[in-house]
Amino acid sequence: MQRIPVESSDIVSIGYDPKTRILEVEFKENRVYQYFDVEQRVYDLFLKADSYGEYFYAHINKHYRYERVNEEKAPAWQTLALVTGNEHKFYDAQAVLQEFGIELEQLDLPVDEIQGFDTEKIAVHKAKEAYRLAKRPVIVQDTFWNILALRGFPGAYMRYVSDWFRAEDFLALMAGKTDRTVIRTHTVVYYDGKRSKAFSKDFYGTIAQEARGNSRYSIDRVVINAGQTKTLAEIREGSGVSSIDPKDSVWYEFARWYSLQRKLGKV
Repeated sequence: MQRIPVESSDIVSIGYDPKTRILEVEFKENRVYQYFDVEQRVYDLFLKADSYGEYFYAHINKHYRYERVNEEKAPAWQTLALVTGNEHKFYDAQAVLQEFGIELEQLDLPVDEIQGFDTEKIAVHKAKEAYRLAKRPVIVQDTFWNILALRGFPGAYMRYVSDWFRAEDFLALMAGKTDRTVIRTHTVVYYDGKRSKAFSKDFYGTIAQEARGNSRYSIDRVVINAGQTKTLAEIREGSGVSSIDPKDSVWYEFARWYSLQRKLGKV
């Protein structure tokens, strides 16, 4: 039965089969129980509850016949899934992870993304949605753009703004601005259905005076990383790789952590 991951101190995920009216609840420490003859209404209210634990003990525990499910331990995935439709993100991650012997697969899934100003919250939500669709441990990567002279624009909305704006539109917004600083926050989140782990790192750069290079991402034609002279698009166009040194990337931090988890037998 497919279960939906939830945030709770004890409950890990919840599933329901309307045909059999079986409610399945996974608790921490791999404890899974099925509750029988549970009404759809009870399940719906369970998912909407402010506190999953309080609702469970008030309306489900001792109200329905139940039994424990003996689940076999899920097999360890040999290949990690990076959920993204952006091939550049995949190539950049792969360039780092392969150095640690971590196999990576790209999955392009219709993940619903929330919007807001908290980059880690957005990425964690995206990872959990990706896990729900992929049904396996996943990683996602988001970029939060902060153009200081534009008071943080476009933030988490670059995915949409890049479709609307040409490179020249970004330059027009910067007309008369003395501070051309842009900060990119790269966030990587791993989620395996039970725990999430987030990694974030800031990269400073400037908005160029003119657009240079070719890229389907218009912003890449006008951003130059700190300490460099070429735009992100020029570097990608010339070498096919990211403008960020692999050992400085957020992927390097993730790879070191994941390698340790493998050695400890936790993934």
